[in-house]
Amino acid sequence: MSQWRVQVGLASVFYDGIDRSSLFACMQMLGIKRRKQRDVLLQVQIIESEARVHRNKA
Repeated sequence: MSQWRVQVGLASVFYDGIDRSSLFACMQMLGIKRRKQRDVLLQVQIIESEARVHRNKA
């Protein structure tokens, strides 16, 4: 929830997506093996695409 990139315009805020550097840092801290990180990233991208729709509802 706190690692989203935010685009700020004149009258609006747009949640762009999860910060990738934070995501990879978390995967390393959690001990996710490098060969599994691609799969985790792809799963997070699926979740992120749906969450973006809900976070950006006006």
